[in-house]
Amino acid sequence: MQPMAGQDLLDWAQLGPVTTLFVHELHYGALAFMVLAYTIKIRQLLKLPAIVEGTPPRGSHPQAIRYAYLTLAMPWELESQRRNWSSYVEFALFHIAIAFGIGTAFTLPIAYEAMRSSLVVSSLQWIFTIGAAIGLIRLGNRLMRRELRAISSPDDYFCLTMLTLWLASGVMAVPQKSEVGLLVFYVLATFFLIYVPFSKISHYIYWPFIRYYVGKHFGHRAVYPKKAVPKLESVG
Repeated sequence: MQPMAGQDLLDWAQLGPVTTLFVHELHYGALAFMVLAYTIKIRQLLKLPAIVEGTPPRGSHPQAIRYAYLTLAMPWELESQRRNWSSYVEFALFHIAIAFGIGTAFTLPIAYEAMRSSLVVSSLQWIFTIGAAIGLIRLGNRLMRRELRAISSPDDYFCLTMLTLWLASGVMAVPQKSEVGLLVFYVLATFFLIYVPFSKISHYIYWPFIRYYVGKHFGHRAVYPKKAVPKLESVG
């Protein structure tokens, strides 16, 4: 994307009071709230009794746990991803766009001069555009495919819609040309920091715990790491 000309760039010292409030205060207050909410949630998880295996180990727990964590970056290890690579690429690009959005939200107020580079602006606009497009595709799939509708809750539709709008607002915010675009981007970012601990998006906080116990459980039985199964030669 071609970044906009530089003569109309926003003066960060002259932002309106509402924009200033969200960018410099409410956004960080919402971050503190999210950290507090997750600290409480993690402490609750750590207080739960650990799973104890009742049989002698047949495999390596550390190797299996590492394998369980690394499967996120090894789609060929999962049959569902091997059969449908496009879904993994879609998943990866969408979450990469969200990660860049989070990074932008915290970097822009303190490094706005450096982020006015045409390369930075163009790159972020492309990333956010791709992310928003994938968000629309994922939302359409949930609406159109019966099997996805059956497992979707109102929170799924709401979060996906809001994430898509947030990524789209990032396209308007990163050129630093529109205060309205900047405000919308930070209003949505602030909203997510408060809402996420209570939504299904917070599943990622459980992911490290789940992968640890999955690796330990299947490593105990020597199922993880997966081993190549030799093909049987036909007889006769």
